[in-house]
Amino acid sequence: MPAKDEEELELRQTHEALSIILSDDSAFEAVLNTVFEDIDFKLDGSVDNYELERYIGNACAGMGLAPPETGQIHGIFLHLDLNNDKAISREELAVFLRHFFQQQVKFCALKLHLPRAP
Repeated sequence: MPAKDEEELELRQTHEALSIILSDDSAFEAVLNTVFEDIDFKLDGSVDNYELERYIGNACAGMGLAPPETGQIHGIFLHLDLNNDKAISREELAVFLRHFFQQQVKFCALKLHLPRAP
């Protein structure tokens, strides 16, 4: 299969999967729970800066990428910590994931030249 066809197939699959996750509350909750549990390795119900740095570092290593600088991760942390309590709650992560998934759906639709949703 040519690379362009593979890219289009991947974009279509991503668009469909994320659209389903966004339209099905139980699917979104399942993804949210999985991601939150992966990040919250202390199992205390919130994510601190160290846990976020560890998670992002592991994710980067798994993709063969260098991890971001500590200051960059702290900036991400501050962006996710909506109430400035120095912890990311499950609800705060949900806000981020929903927005991120919506942006990815838009990106895929744009690349695939799909009509915009109302």
